[in-house]
Amino acid sequence: MGTSFVSIGERGFWMRDSVLELWLRLLALHVQDPVESGTVATKIRDQWLLASRGFFNGCVPDGLEEAVSTAEGASLVRAAIQSLLQALEAAPTYLSKDVFNLMGFSEGTFTRDIETRRLVEVGQAFLDLLDGKITAGPGDTTFMPGSR
Repeated sequence: MGTSFVSIGERGFWMRDSVLELWLRLLALHVQDPVESGTVATKIRDQWLLASRGFFNGCVPDGLEEAVSTAEGASLVRAAIQSLLQALEAAPTYLSKDVFNLMGFSEGTFTRDIETRRLVEVGQAFLDLLDGKITAGPGDTTFMPGSR
């Protein structure tokens, strides 16, 4: 099981690939639906769908830094995170592995249900990174959201 560094510049945190891929797949579903192809929203969503496929062991291309490089992108990313967190707050304590196995991940299968709180922790870490609250670099593995 690989890990990837989610970052903006040199700041970020490490995550287990499986949790990151699940988060990105769900997050892509919460990007504001674009009316036209080729929009910032389409590019962000497509990047997250690609990154969540399960092909990138140890180097999941989350594209976060590029996604938030414009005001429009930063707003879309933040809105998607808030939307997903709101949905997770209303979700049951555990999310079914059987549903995740229907979501088109190319590699592996989920063998256990996922605690909702793990994904909430990931969402908060993404927001903290966007807000500059996370200052750790790639040499720091003390915080891995969604792994506790």
